[in-house]
Amino acid sequence: VSRASISEQGFGGFNVVASGPEADLKAVNETIKATLAAVPGLANVSSTLDLVGDATSYLRIERKAAAKYTAELEVTDTLGVTALAIKAAKDIPNLPETITVDQGFQSRQQTEGFVQTFSAMGVAIAAVYIVMVLTFGSLIHPFTILFTLPLAVVGAAVGLWVTNRVVGISALIGLLMLIGIVVTNAIVMIDRVQQNRKEKHLPLREALIEGARTRLRPILMTAIATMFALLPLAIGLSEGAIIAAELGTVVIGGLFSSTLLTLVVIPVLYSLFSGFQQRLLGGGKEKPAPAPAGD
Repeated sequence: VSRASISEQGFGGFNVVASGPEADLKAVNETIKATLAAVPGLANVSSTLDLVGDATSYLRIERKAAAKYTAELEVTDTLGVTALAIKAAKDIPNLPETITVDQGFQSRQQTEGFVQTFSAMGVAIAAVYIVMVLTFGSLIHPFTILFTLPLAVVGAAVGLWVTNRVVGISALIGLLMLIGIVVTNAIVMIDRVQQNRKEKHLPLREALIEGARTRLRPILMTAIATMFALLPLAIGLSEGAIIAAELGTVVIGGLFSSTLLTLVVIPVLYSLFSGFQQRLLGGGKEKPAPAPAGD
């Protein structure tokens, strides 16, 4: 039974491919199998060259003969085991120079999945920033709000470490979700601060204090409700679903740290960036906007 199955990681199994001349592949077949079997986390290693006699068949990769080695995974760190297996195979003493060892199709899918997910994160961050620039009418303050993302990563990393879970595809999807979730807390608070400054004409410090105090309750309510809703997934009660417990762990940990730190870090950064913006524009010390006529 494979520990990291399709239902848990989105990709199934383990495979490594060795390519080269047919005679060399057949000569090192048993050695590669024994080497892979010694890698921690792999069991029941088999090869496409295990067929007996003339029935042996070879794969073809870029017009070269190739053999695929598959195994059952006893750990969830699929990419880590694959990297160890490839290194072990390449380090085999007297391995013919004509033999090339690389990832198989499924392992390559996982690697490409990581790269694509990181690319999606970059696009998501850019999209969120553009929307906030259009909403706030400022280039500086949306950048301040984006500082909630590193705060979320801290909690996500701690959550995975405490639960002894690996960074798989589902964990990266959780990080992708956090990009849209955690910025809402900062947006709610900064929006209130902006209102205090523009409509109530409060000084910067008072606007920040009032905004954080007023928005504390809705920020905590939404964060706590989301974390409790994801608890069954993080605990593993829904094991066997396409999205695994890593996703719930990442989102809960990220929400917890970002919610606590947002109320401290974001007001400080907002104050620093506001002062920088004033100096950049040559305005010197901030002046409150004039009250409307008749007040």
